[in-house]
Amino acid sequence: MAKKWGVIGGTIISSVLLWKVTYAQSTQSQAISLTDPLGGHETFTTVSTAVAGFLFWDVAAPLSIIMVLVGAFQLITSSGDPEKVSQGRKTVMYAAIGLVVALIAGGAVSIIRSFISGSPS
Repeated sequence: MAKKWGVIGGTIISSVLLWKVTYAQSTQSQAISLTDPLGGHETFTTVSTAVAGFLFWDVAAPLSIIMVLVGAFQLITSSGDPEKVSQGRKTVMYAAIGLVVALIAGGAVSIIRSFISGSPS
């Protein structure tokens, strides 16, 4: 058993060392270029717009749609059980409330951005 782990460990160590030597030789002659992590967004206005758009369109909207579908499925499969019907209605209601909160948050970002930049956007 110990011999098996020794062989595995030796293989891993030699692979890492060989990779390091090979990688170091292949990158010595290449210039290193750094990309802008913000993707060209240099001002507060553009960064806040990009973040708010991502949070609303890529997170909040799809999540609320999925939760409405889950609530509708709960309502359909409730078989008239009052507790399951109530749970389905609450799920749909909370999904709608979450979407409204996301919309209000997007408006708040716009208001804060207009105060900081001094011009409405």
